Amino acid sequence: MEFLKRYRIPLIALIAAILVYRLFFYSTEKIPERSKSTGIERFPYPTDRLSESHSDYILADVQAGRIDLALELVRLRRDCAGEVDEQGCNERIRKLIQNLPGKDKQRLIEIFDQYLQFEAKMRQSVPENFDKLSYPEKYKLMKKARREFFGEDNAKLIFGVEEARIALQEEQSRFNTPEYANLPAEERLRMYEEKKKEILGQYYQSTIEREPADIKYGTDMMLRQSDFAKMPETERSRIQSEMRVKYFGAAQAQKMEQEEKQALQADSEALGKMDQFLAAEREFIQKNPGLTDEARRNGIEDLRKKILGQ
Repeated sequence: MEFLKRYRIPLIALIAAILVYRLFFYSTEKIPERSKSTGIERFPYPTDRLSESHSDYILADVQAGRIDLALELVRLRRDCAGEVDEQGCNERIRKLIQNLPGKDKQRLIEIFDQYLQFEAKMRQSVPENFDKLSYPEKYKLMKKARREFFGEDNAKLIFGVEEARIALQEEQSRFNTPEYANLPAEERLRMYEEKKKEILGQYYQSTIEREPADIKYGTDMMLRQSDFAKMPETERSRIQSEMRVKYFGAAQAQKMEQEEKQALQADSEALGKMDQFLAAEREFIQKNPGLTDEARRNGIEDLRKKILGQ
């Protein structure tokens, strides 16, 4: 049990990190087996599919952030996976664009063809030390290369949503520093919303209209962490319950609370069984000092199966 006590806090931290990952980076959308391919949907904000657009001016939806062109290309290529090769997939995407309604499809085809040229150039001109660079250094180089090839306007049209949301994620990390951590929670939330509006700019409205409840809840929780650390457990639980009702509604909040209690109960039972096993293991070793190594291992394995299960 001392081992478990010693590592319980790191384990809790790990679990918290996994929850943050699921809230901010993981999509629960099921992907058909045939559609799986390299690349992920980098942000869990819903955006429209080109194939579902009925707008006369699709580029207006792109400029507002309702369609993310860079992300849509990842999705369209994923739709091709296992059916056609890269060239065939590119032709399929070009035909999809040609069949779109409205007045922007020729411009979209030009952008797509330009993107393919950029992609080919980047494959041939990767810096020698690229693998040794940090992620921020790589991303800085990529942004520079985009603007050198496309120009500022087209680079923003294609990659603007992605770049704005990455900038927002970087800003989120600053709110855990002492500069913000010592501020009252409501002031921290107000300042974050101002930064969010500033960074997202023209994409702000479409983002907040589509922002899933779990991201809103996760962001709010993150911005309150320094306050939670100072609160009594009862006060922290009360505020957390209120936040769940705010973002998910009373019924879902109640379900979440029940699931959390069940998870805590399961953890408690698992820790209890581990305590029981460790005690039984010590007793077995003390009572059987003359066993061979193999007999000792077999005896301990029998105890493990009996107490902890298969």
